[in-house]
Amino acid sequence: MKIALTYSYDGSKFSGSQTQPHQNAVEDCLNHALNHVGIFTPVISSSRTDKGVHAIAQVSCVECGEFWQGRLDHLRSQINKHSAPYIRVKSMQVVSENFHPRYDATARSYRYIISHDEPSVFLSDYLYFADELNLHRLNLALKCFAGVHDFKPFYKVGSDDKSTIREIYHAFAYQIYRAKSGKLSTKFEPNQTRPKPNFTVINFKANGFLRAQVRLMVANSIEASKSDENLAKFISNFQANKPLTRIPAPPNGLYLKRVFY
Repeated sequence: MKIALTYSYDGSKFSGSQTQPHQNAVEDCLNHALNHVGIFTPVISSSRTDKGVHAIAQVSCVECGEFWQGRLDHLRSQINKHSAPYIRVKSMQVVSENFHPRYDATARSYRYIISHDEPSVFLSDYLYFADELNLHRLNLALKCFAGVHDFKPFYKVGSDDKSTIREIYHAFAYQIYRAKSGKLSTKFEPNQTRPKPNFTVINFKANGFLRAQVRLMVANSIEASKSDENLAKFISNFQANKPLTRIPAPPNGLYLKRVFY
């Protein structure tokens, strides 16, 4: 019997998602938890995330015995007991023996969170702290990524992907404000002075991503948003298949949001 697990993890506590020789990856921790309940087949995951990158809903599959048929809720609670506190399985389901979490995925989405508040040592693993961004210029830069493009300038060497062509279904940003009540909202009162945003959230959805592609797109769009001149140069460079910067945005603000099937 093959089951698919949808789970979240704190990427700051691991050396990446893919199993490592020193066994300090997300898959290693999940495999150890599965070993505790008698499942010894290694998991296969839908996506690889770099060290420090988080997941809201990663998907992996594993072969397990028929013993767990009809007992998935109990299995989930047992796995969570052994994978806590940095991995938590949210749901599980039986899938076809032919199911492959990576190759059967039709799309993936990522979210990058930037805080404009005073930097906090307690939140630095989960947010990228930066000065306020110009949302209009940022979205004009992000709009360039939408569509089918060769993203060879926007990936880290070392990827085993045979093609660097990807289709970005959407790429956009919005900002979040903290009201006087303390609540967070994407809106503010029109008759009030425009407040400084507390967060900028950048969203991407595509049929697939290359290694570090999201972080490089974030870094380039942030650089483009700094001035009209930077934006014009970014657009010109993008049309010529050249990035503004080859230094990716830090991993701590990035979250694998969802895998679509």
